[in-house]
Amino acid sequence: MMLRSVLARFQKQSPVTVMAQVGLDRALESAWLDNLFEEFRERQYTRELLFSTTVDVMSLVALGLQPSIHAAAQARKGLEVSLAALYAKINGIEPGLCRALVACSSERLKAIALEVQSKQVGLVPGYQVLVVDGNHHPATEKRLAALRGFRGTALSG
Repeated sequence: MMLRSVLARFQKQSPVTVMAQVGLDRALESAWLDNLFEEFRERQYTRELLFSTTVDVMSLVALGLQPSIHAAAQARKGLEVSLAALYAKINGIEPGLCRALVACSSERLKAIALEVQSKQVGLVPGYQVLVVDGNHHPATEKRLAALRGFRGTALSG
């Protein structure tokens, strides 16, 4: 019950954040990751460190929540292997497994992406808007005032 109220508050204040979190949780579900590892691994094996744990630690760094693998490993509670074992597991991840992770997780999220695209309304009728840039270029102009009207680069001398 408490989780629902917290989730409802976040949905109101930041719905995109909640959608991204749910999407990542769906795409990188622990049991699914470990099954994927068993299916596509060639030389690697699982002893104590699960592939899902490795992905979890790496995702903390990739999403900018931790500055390094070392910091992410220290912040994660319940990591029962040495830092050297974690680095060895990361360094040993096979390219075929990475390809399978990208392909299969995108396949899992395809239905969500199609649903979002079907409900998307164009920003400008009749035009396809690719990027909405929030920068205000005149406010960020860094050229010398005398050269702002000149289209070329500053002249030497």
